[in-house]
Amino acid sequence: MNLRAFFVLFYVTVFIIVTTPERRRLRKLEETDPAEASRIAHLQVKKAFRNMLRIAGVKIEVSGLDNIPDEPCLFVANHNSYVDILVTETVIPSGAGFVSKDSLQKIPGLSSWMYLIHCLFLNRTDVREGLKMITTGADYLKEGYSMFIFPEGTRSRDGHIGEFKGGSLKMAQKANAPIVPVAISGTSSIFEKNEGFRVTPGNVMVSFGTPFRFSELTKEQKREVSRHTRLAIQVMLDHQMESMNME
Repeated sequence: MNLRAFFVLFYVTVFIIVTTPERRRLRKLEETDPAEASRIAHLQVKKAFRNMLRIAGVKIEVSGLDNIPDEPCLFVANHNSYVDILVTETVIPSGAGFVSKDSLQKIPGLSSWMYLIHCLFLNRTDVREGLKMITTGADYLKEGYSMFIFPEGTRSRDGHIGEFKGGSLKMAQKANAPIVPVAISGTSSIFEKNEGFRVTPGNVMVSFGTPFRFSELTKEQKREVSRHTRLAIQVMLDHQMESMNME
C-alpha cells in the first residue's frame, strides 16, 4: 500500500464515521421528502468522491454533458475500475443510483449512503432477485431518479468492452426512460493495473453519447439494443484513444 492508497482509505473511514448522524437524519427525511433526501445525499457523496479523486491525483476530462437529458435516464457504460463510479457520480450533475454487486450491501455505513442515493444491489446467482431489481430500477426512473449500470457485469481486465448481460437495459424499456451511452477510459491505471494495493495519479476521460429511447428504435434495433448501445460506447472510446495518442 502506498501513501495515496492509505490516505484514500483513511478519508473513506473518517467520512463514514463522521457522517453517521447525517445518514440518520436523511433516513428520517426520506420518510417525508424522499426527493430532498436523495438530493442532499448526492451532494454529500459527490463531495466525498471529489475529495477521494483529489487525494488520488485524478484529473477528469468530460465531453458530451449537453447530451444528458433534463429528465431521469439510464446511463450505460463500459467498466474498467472501481474508480468508474467515483468519476461518473462526480461529473453527472444530478448524480445517479448505481447497480452494484450485492457484497457491497454488507459494508456498514457505505451501504447506507448507497441506499440513500438509490443504488441497487445485484445478486448474480438469483434470477428472481435480478428481475425484482429491474422492476425496482424502473420504478426509480419513473419516480425521478436517474440510474447507472455497467452491463458487462464485471470490470474488464484488458480494456475491451465485454458482452452486455441480457436484460441490463430492461429497466429503461419498462420506464420508457432515455438511455445515455457513456464511455470511460483511464481509470484502470489509477488502481487495478498497479501491483499491490496502490493508487497512482492519472488522467480520465468520460464521454456522454446521444441519448435514445427503446420505443424510438426500429424493430431491428430493438432486437439488438445491447449491441446498438455497446457500439455507441465503442465509437466514443475510439475517439478518446485517438485524442490521447495526439497529446
